[in-house]
Amino acid sequence: MGGESGGPTPSDSAPAEPAKPESLTITWLAFNEGTGEGTTGETTLSHTEADGDFRVEFSANEVDGIGAASQAGAWNASIISTLLLGQPLEGEFRFETSGRVDGPSAGALTTAGLIALARGDEFLDGVTMTGTINATGTIGPVGGIPEKLTGASDAGFDTILIPLGQRNAPDHEGTTVDVVREGERLGVEVIEVGDIYEAYQHLTGQRLDAPSLDTDPRLDNASYDKVAAQVNATLGRYDSALSQFNGLAPEMTSVLTSFTDVAATAAARARDLQQQGLQAGAFNSATQAAALMEMLYAGGNLMTPLLTQGLPGIETIVTQALDIAPAETKVFALLDQLSTYTPQTLADVEGLVNAYALTFDAYSLLIFAQQRLTVIQETYEAGGYTDLELMFTDLVMPMLYAELAEAQVTSTQALFELGRDNPGGPIDGDVELAQVGDFFRRGADANFAAFTEAFVTPQAEAQGMSNDALLNALANVDLNVAAAVTQANIQPAIADYIGEGEPNADYATLGYGLNNFVRNQLLVDKYYNNAVLDEAFNVVDFTWDAVIARATDLGRQHLATEVELLREHETEPVISIGNYEAASLLRSGTPAEQFDALGFYNGGFVTSRVLAYLGGFQRVDLGGEGAESAP
Repeated sequence: MGGESGGPTPSDSAPAEPAKPESLTITWLAFNEGTGEGTTGETTLSHTEADGDFRVEFSANEVDGIGAASQAGAWNASIISTLLLGQPLEGEFRFETSGRVDGPSAGALTTAGLIALARGDEFLDGVTMTGTINATGTIGPVGGIPEKLTGASDAGFDTILIPLGQRNAPDHEGTTVDVVREGERLGVEVIEVGDIYEAYQHLTGQRLDAPSLDTDPRLDNASYDKVAAQVNATLGRYDSALSQFNGLAPEMTSVLTSFTDVAATAAARARDLQQQGLQAGAFNSATQAAALMEMLYAGGNLMTPLLTQGLPGIETIVTQALDIAPAETKVFALLDQLSTYTPQTLADVEGLVNAYALTFDAYSLLIFAQQRLTVIQETYEAGGYTDLELMFTDLVMPMLYAELAEAQVTSTQALFELGRDNPGGPIDGDVELAQVGDFFRRGADANFAAFTEAFVTPQAEAQGMSNDALLNALANVDLNVAAAVTQANIQPAIADYIGEGEPNADYATLGYGLNNFVRNQLLVDKYYNNAVLDEAFNVVDFTWDAVIARATDLGRQHLATEVELLREHETEPVISIGNYEAASLLRSGTPAEQFDALGFYNGGFVTSRVLAYLGGFQRVDLGGEGAESAP
């Protein structure tokens, strides 16, 4: 509903402009699982400047009035609204809530409210919405829509916005309800919306321009040749590892066939992209293929004694696998190499930040594998394994992850060479790097909290498992989960190793924050919003096909727009263009591949937006009735 007006009085010499409201009150919709009823509540949003810091504060009139999932959603809305508007990565956001709310379903409404507050717009009377918010502004699915509709009608609303694809939504008894027709019966117009741009027009009556795609970004000629050489070298790594793998015992190669198929698909995709002249995307796919095949050869070679000797060979295998010292040495040698590099341009920053991010990923996988292997060793020593097949099943993924970590170090070195020393604009010396990194670290934490509260906890309860057990099961099939679970725990150790105030420490923090912000958001997009999982937690389908299509379309448009902006400022973002090109094939693939495409688009967009911020030319075109014009 409408916000309260306030603000400074215009000077006598300046033309009068509408004053921006100091706060805006939104009315959110909730579903009470205990009563099976829809309810409403209010949150008053405010945003004030806070030089050099980004803060989110909560105030409630009920004990536990704002649940953990809702707090995570508010953090996410604050961060996403800031990113979409291109505003400075600082400020104090305050959420004063009346009633009890817990869940992420007010995320899109909150994001729209914060954008309206920044632009000086107000919400129209009688309009509200339900839906989560995703990194590029797409609106994610929610539950309890029929009940929320009734609650909104009882509260006097005449227009309700719901996520795209949820016209036919189940009520709390499992009966599918056409909520558009039900809305007509209640005198409420129900409108499906796919993104924040579409929703904003309905909520405020004002236009919020979405990014447009004029042309697909392509590498310049110099970068094309540089990347093409790396593609050939990386595919050479794949071919060499494949030849070594084929030399292993047939009993081992047959066991790992499903994994080799994934690597072969990635290699074929790389060669397809290479043939089309999409060298940056080819490098991404070739890197995946090479790392996977190197992992399979090393892991298969290590595990062969288990097949040839049976259980007696386990001690040798586990002892060798638990010795992570050689791989750790490679990780920290790469960190040392990165610390000695001084970025001169924005393109150098892209290479450095991405290299730090992938180095942290490699170390995270290594530690994750070590922890799982330690548990297996303890179980074996306690006599918990009498069946070879069960033992082998438990060993496969952590041992492969350990080998993948080492292969990823090699791939990261190649990516660093690829991303650095390309044409790039100057770095704005006035930007506080530590503040930017901390901004995304907090966003990563908020997204992981949302993933845990909205998906992991309820799913674990439904499966009769602990949260840790469910996360371990997911980690066995999803590298992103394995990295996310471990990375927050190892980040302090890496920070201590790099040293506060040491060269590139702030770039390392930025790499950690950016990578985990995007990754953890994708976990929410995938597991909470839209993935259909099989019994082993593999992604096999979508709940809402229209949602993934809108998300990838908008992500593609956002990334292309940011690449164009960087090029206008003489910066060639080779790695971001690689994300764009790799996603161009993945977006028409399997459900799992389409989520990967979304991750590529989102990662490229957020990184490119940060490069613009570091260059001092981020978009700040707020528009709106009471907003200032962009510089």
